Amino acid sequence: MKRVMTGTVAVAAVAVTAAWIAHSQQAANGSTALQPSGPLIARGYTEAPAGTVMIANDPNGGSVLKELRIKEGQTVKRDEIVAVMGNYPAAEVGVKIAENNLLKAERTRDTILKGTRVVDIQLEEDALKSALENDRLSTMLRNRSGKPPEEKELEVWLAEQNLKNQRASLELSKRRLAIDLEQNAVDIIRLKAALDQAIRLREEALVRSPIDGIVTQINSRQGEMASGAGIAKVVDMKQLRVFATVDELHLPRLKVGTPVEVTFRGSPTVYKGKIAIDPMTVKREKRSEADLGVASVRQIEVEIQADDGVVFPEILGREARVTFL
Repeated sequence: MKRVMTGTVAVAAVAVTAAWIAHSQQAANGSTALQPSGPLIARGYTEAPAGTVMIANDPNGGSVLKELRIKEGQTVKRDEIVAVMGNYPAAEVGVKIAENNLLKAERTRDTILKGTRVVDIQLEEDALKSALENDRLSTMLRNRSGKPPEEKELEVWLAEQNLKNQRASLELSKRRLAIDLEQNAVDIIRLKAALDQAIRLREEALVRSPIDGIVTQINSRQGEMASGAGIAKVVDMKQLRVFATVDELHLPRLKVGTPVEVTFRGSPTVYKGKIAIDPMTVKREKRSEADLGVASVRQIEVEIQADDGVVFPEILGREARVTFL
C-alpha cells in the first residue's frame, strides 16, 4: 500500500512540474497566458535622459581649460558661461581692436564727412553766391565806365574765368565728399563684419550651458586639456523620470497614461505618476534557473513621469518602488 501511494505522489509531482514548465514556456513565447490580477509592483530608478547634456568646448576656442566657473551640484541657467578656454585672451584683444576701428570710422563719418566737410562746402557755396553778386555789380559799373572796349572785354573774361573756377571747385568738393561718404560706408560695413568675426572667435572660447539644470558631473579641470567626454554634464531635473523594470508578461497592461504610485527608498511619501510612453523595447533577457534554461525571462523598461503638480525628488539614480494601478 505504501509503495502504491509513493508512486502516485511521484506521478503527481512530475505532472505538476511539467505543467509549470509548459506554463513558463507559454509566458516566454507571448502566448495567451492568464494575466495576474491586482496591482503590479516593480523596482526602478530615477534618471533624466531627455534632459541630460554633456557640455563640450568648441575646438576653435582652444583645447586648454583656462577657467572653470562651475562645481558639482551647482544650478546653471541657459547660456550661462560655465568655462573659458585658452584662446579667450587673444580673442578679447581682437574684439577690442575691431571695436576701436569701427568707432573711428563712424566718428570720421559723423564729425568730418558730415560735419567739417559739409560746412566747408556751404562756405564755398556762399562764396560763389557772393562772387555772382559782385560780378553783376562789376558789369553795371563796367558798362558805365569810359574804359576802352579791349580792357572791358578782358575784365569780363577774367570775371567769367573766376566764376567758372569757383563753380568747378564747388562741384569737385561735392563729388569728393560723395566718394568719401561712399567709401566710408563700405569701410563701416567691412569693419562691422570684422567685429562680428572677432566676437564669434571670442564666443568660441566661451563655454555656455545649453539648458537650465544642475551640474552633476565635471570631467575637466582648470589648466587641463578639455576631456574628450566633455567638460561637464548638466541635467534638467524637470525632465526627471522613473524607469521601472517589468517582466514582458505584463506588457498588455502597460499603456500610456496608466496611473502609478511611486515611493523612494528611505521615504514613505507616495508620488502620483503615469506611464509616459509605450514600453515596446525589451531591455534585457535572462534565463531562469527553475526551468533548467528552457525558457527565458524577457524584461522591459517602463518610463514613468510625475503627474501635473507632482515633483519627484531631484536625485539621480535613486531607487524607487512603482505600483501600477
